[in-house]
Amino acid sequence: MGNARFLYDNRITSESMISVSSLRTGMVTGAIKRGTGSAVLNPSGNYTETTDKEYIIEIDSIAAGAEVGQATFKWSAGGGGWNASGVITSATNITLNNGVTINWSSGSGDDFVVGDRWYLKGINLFNAGRMIDLDRDNRYRSAALESPNTITIDKLSAQEEKALVIFDHNLTSGATIALKENTANAWSTPAFSEGVTWNLEKMLHYLSAAQTYRYDQIQITDPSNPDGYIEISELFLGSYLELSKNFDNGYSRQINFLMDKNTTPYGVGKKRFYNQQSVFTFDFNDMPAADVTSMITLINAVSNRDTGLFNPFWFNPDSDVPNEFYLVEITSLPVNHSKLSYFNMPLELTEVVTSV
Repeated sequence: MGNARFLYDNRITSESMISVSSLRTGMVTGAIKRGTGSAVLNPSGNYTETTDKEYIIEIDSIAAGAEVGQATFKWSAGGGGWNASGVITSATNITLNNGVTINWSSGSGDDFVVGDRWYLKGINLFNAGRMIDLDRDNRYRSAALESPNTITIDKLSAQEEKALVIFDHNLTSGATIALKENTANAWSTPAFSEGVTWNLEKMLHYLSAAQTYRYDQIQITDPSNPDGYIEISELFLGSYLELSKNFDNGYSRQINFLMDKNTTPYGVGKKRFYNQQSVFTFDFNDMPAADVTSMITLINAVSNRDTGLFNPFWFNPDSDVPNEFYLVEITSLPVNHSKLSYFNMPLELTEVVTSV
């Protein structure tokens, strides 16, 4: 049996680090208006950007008239300034960017007043950032199957990696998966390349040796996938914490059945089952002080008082069985002094579940 490992320090810390070869298009929301003109803005389109953006459209002149086709507007895609100004309003579609289009329907009276403003959003429910938000209900999804589909990560500097997690995926057993690393964003002859063994729904791959490069690329070829796209909920690239001593032989696993129950006035109960959730208890006994410090470092890394976030992390009870691993939450860190400079540290870890 291998030692337990904790994976919590994801080197992919921002959506801006990720680029994908194929991305399912998103949607354009309806518009919220601030102003007194009578015209109605009609947004539409298939949003193509990877990150969500707020668009602002504002009437900047009615010198040529206050009607559709006469007044002009300026617009912004949330970059801190105006992308364009003096654009003539129209009853037919005007393309802004990233697949977003708008037009106006005339109303009664003056269509526009200078300063009339509309707010709308381009949203991609399957963008690449969904892979690092630690929310199992969110998924990245490609637009199509490619040979291969690629996920490229620029970590901005060379950082050590020992493990890869691909979680809640739809890849079939016929998929070919490779992890490549390089000093530059070039992949014909990368400095490191290693195949990843497929596993149903989730994969934890320990690299054959630690690698330290700036760029990573995951290449996935799955031509017979019946969904017609690849889907991944969570992606992790980083190192792991392995304590100097393992937990005592044996551990407890309680499987909770998540359900609610409605009871009629006659006392007849109707249950609705939703999910199963595992709760693990591991006894880490007679641990040196350095291991306690390591666990405190983990807790400090996944928690943030300023944002109020307390993130889950990955736990692999047996490193010899890498695909037996879980996304878990911890609610407390009990540290009991045992003898001299040794401590007992019983850990209760609750599985993070998904509703989809």
